[in-house]
Parts: sequence; C-alpha cells; structure tokens
Amino acid sequence: MGADELPASNLQTSGIDSNRTGQNEGIAFTGRVHNLSLDEDGGSMALLLRKNGQFFKCKLKMTDCADPAIFATAQCLTPESLVRISCGIIASDNASSETFTITQISSLIILSEAKANLAGGLKLHGAPGETLPSLNERILLFDTRLDNRLLDARVAATASIFKIFSAVHNLAVKYLAGQDFHYIPTPAFVSYEFPAEEEDHFYLEYLGRQAMLAPTGEVHLGMALAADLERVYDIHTVFRREPKSDGRHLTEFTMLELVFALKDDWTEILELADSLLVFLLRSLQEDDKNAKHTAAAQRLYPAAGSFKLGLDKNGKLPRVRFDEAKAILCDQLGKVAHVGEDLTREEEALLGHLFASDQSPLDSPTDVFIITHFPKHLRPCNVSSLGRDDATTNSFDIILRGQEIVTGCQLLHSYKEVRAAFANRAHPIDPDCPGWRPYTEAHEIGMPPWGGFGLGLNRLVQGYLGLVDVRETVLFPRDASRLAP
Repeated sequence: MGADELPASNLQTSGIDSNRTGQNEGIAFTGRVHNLSLDEDGGSMALLLRKNGQFFKCKLKMTDCADPAIFATAQCLTPESLVRISCGIIASDNASSETFTITQISSLIILSEAKANLAGGLKLHGAPGETLPSLNERILLFDTRLDNRLLDARVAATASIFKIFSAVHNLAVKYLAGQDFHYIPTPAFVSYEFPAEEEDHFYLEYLGRQAMLAPTGEVHLGMALAADLERVYDIHTVFRREPKSDGRHLTEFTMLELVFALKDDWTEILELADSLLVFLLRSLQEDDKNAKHTAAAQRLYPAAGSFKLGLDKNGKLPRVRFDEAKAILCDQLGKVAHVGEDLTREEEALLGHLFASDQSPLDSPTDVFIITHFPKHLRPCNVSSLGRDDATTNSFDIILRGQEIVTGCQLLHSYKEVRAAFANRAHPIDPDCPGWRPYTEAHEIGMPPWGGFGLGLNRLVQGYLGLVDVRETVLFPRDASRLAP
C-alpha cells in the first residue's frame, strides 16, 4: 500500500522508528517542495518535501541516482511545486519526530510546477531549521497571510482550523438529526428591516425593488413552525454591516439557528443549547481525529488544546443570572457595572477570565458558561418575559472564552402580543407592512409557543482554539476592509 493511501501521520507508525529502519516496497506519495539547495559544484542536492505538516528530507547525488533523469528533474524544482516521489525507505528521525528521511529514490515526477519566487516571508510551517515567528509577529503578519491565503492555508496549523470548523458543522448536523430537527434553508434575500437598525443591513437592488441580505434566519424559521414542522434549523451564511475590522466581527459569517415548538416552558431551549454545546466541545476534545487537528493548531496557537469544559454538579454548563453576573463584576472584580446596562465586551472578558481561573466562584474553572434572565429592555421587543408584567426575559447568552457565542430566548407566539410589541417598540414596526406581513400572518394562523437560539460557528471555533482574530476561522474572510481573495 502506498503512502498516499494512508494519512501521512500513519507513516510514523508503519514499523519505522529511531532504532529500526523500516523497509516498504514501492512507497510512493505526493508532497509539496518546501525548499531545496544545490551545492556549488552541482553534484548533489538537499531536498525537503512537506505533506500534512510532516517533512521528508532527502539527499540526491548525481552519481548515486539509479536514473539520471531523477537528478535532472530535481534541478528544475521550485518551492511549492507538487511532486510524486517513489522510494524504498522512509525512516523517522526519532520516535516523536515529524521529520523523515527518504532514501533509495526510484522516481521523481513533477505533477504541478509552481512559479518561481512566490510570496515568501511567512515561514509558519515549523520546518526543520526554521524558527517560528513569535505570537506578536504572527499577528502583524496576518494581513499578509490573508493576501496570500492559499499559501497560508497550506500551513498545517492553519488548515487544522478549517478542519475543526468542518467537524463542528458535521457534529451539529449529527446531533440535531438525533433530536428530530429538520433542516430548512432560509432565504439570503429578504424584504423586512428593523427600524433604527438600518446601518446593520446590506441593501441591494433586486429586480426593480429594494432587498436586503439576511442578518438572521430566525424570522423564516419561526414562520416554518406555523406550518407545523415543529423542530427546524439552518446552518447558513448571514450578513451584518460591521464597520470595523476588530478581530471579533465579520460582515459574512456562519450561524447555526434553530427554533422549535415548546412542550412546557422556555427552559427546554436552555437545556437544548446546553447539551448541544457540551456535545460539540466534548467531541472536539475526545475524538482522536479532532484532537490531532487541535494539536496541529497548537503549533501556532498556544491556547489550542487548553480549553476548560467545567460542568456543575449536575453535569451542566454553569449558569449565572444577569443580575448575579453584574454583582460579581462589582463585588469580586471591583468594576462599576450598572445592572440597567448590557454586558460590555470588557465585562464578558472579565467574567470569562475569572470563571476560568482558580478563583472561580463556580463549581470548577470553565471557559464556557451561561448568563440567563436578561432585562426586558436589553432584548428584542418580541422576546417573552417571565410574567406578563415582569421586566426579566426568558433569555440567555452563552459566553465562551470571554465572548458571547450563543443568544437564545422564548419568543411571543400570540399574534395580539406580537402586534402590540411591534407597535410599542422604541422604533415601531408596522405589522401590516409588506416586509413583515408574512411573519405576522404566521402568528395569526396559530403559532405554537416557541423559541430557539443562534450559535456563531466562527466564534465557537475561535474561542475553542484560542484564536486572536475571528478571521482565522474563515478560508476567505469578509470584513469591513476585505473583499479578496
């Protein structure tokens, strides 16, 4: 069996170690040329190949090559070219090394030649003899990396982020299928807008009339419940007009949004969000393949692999009421935190740092927790409150490494209450306007008690791996300053 038929990581366990040279007949694999050097007299060449974060070095001598064409081909190589090599021996340098030595080369074929003098200076592969830039240096390199994103994505640590993101998507779909949820794609073009939030929307001409790119799928998912679909979700791109590139926001990002008909009360939403997050995080930590991706990311991102999933005595994510969180900020951290104001970005980060530390007031240190019972004036007008006249809502946020990644709530289902909430909003919505009429009609035909939550997949991956910038989670990120590549 050729090496291409196995994950490259398996080469290290295929009977090869520092004390024993393994023999494999007809080993062949495809790799990238990382670098090469020709000695002055032209009689020999040092070649370093790269595949899946592992490195394969070989020394070619013109006089030793079984076929003179091998050396001639090697002289034509350029860094990043794709080659296929056949050899008799691949031996690891030592038991824990990711560097291998290739000998007895029987063929060398250039599958795709890379242009000479490609963008350099990134040096993030961690190849033998190369020193990785410091974390601060890597942050300064980030825009250069994005300008050369395809070359950057060839770095195993970078590629591992996208593989973790893909794993989160697949795990979420698996989990929701087991919970009897149905996938319902929601439209990207919408005609409703939230008054006084126009700056958050992207407007576009749509065949002679104005439309917007959807900032959420919640509206249409909610309408699907009126069709008695009962449990629905979408994993899709949403669009927000974020004016700053601050490492936290994207103009185009991926959301998992779900809603469902409630059987008893709003805590069903809280329990589902809790169990989904625990499932996702445990799977990332405990699955061997995901653990390997996390380890690969750790080459460049030291916080990867250090995530703390601390649960309470009931095996749940720790829960803190909004007013309790504000009290902790005042009493334990000495911060002026007004109960009537929403949690700031700094306050979320402070709580995240405290709860993850040994001084955590929770059952155990954790990088993820839930804040519940937000005040009514801090939530959208159609969020349900604890009682008809209660100023506290049936809502929650999930904070992961000091950053909100989930917002959930129970929503009003009575068409009379929805119409009243729209009319009494600080910036009223006309429930009979063309953009909102389908939503209000869905309530008028009998909407079940319902609610749900939205999970930002980019922020989940960012927080789990401890990435400084959310753009790291997207192969082709879009923010206030970037439309390419």
